[in-house]
Amino acid sequence: MFFRKASCAEKVEVGRIFQRPRSDKSREVAEVTGITPDGFGIPHVRYELTVEKPHSHRHYKAGTKVLALAAFSATYRDAIG
Repeated sequence: MFFRKASCAEKVEVGRIFQRPRSDKSREVAEVTGITPDGFGIPHVRYELTVEKPHSHRHYKAGTKVLALAAFSATYRDAIG
């Protein structure tokens, strides 16, 4: 299991873009802007989140978010850039 997490962590890099579909047919797009450890040494991903709504052709900038690397990798599995 340790090796699986390490391989997921390797693909998350600054500048990469990930997505995840939402139940309302929209999708979240996350662009990684930084990866830094917290006070306990746990790496966290800082990213800019945009929600794209296909039916209205609108993009909603949700702002800067932060998740632990493991949570980010589990949430945003599909790399698109």
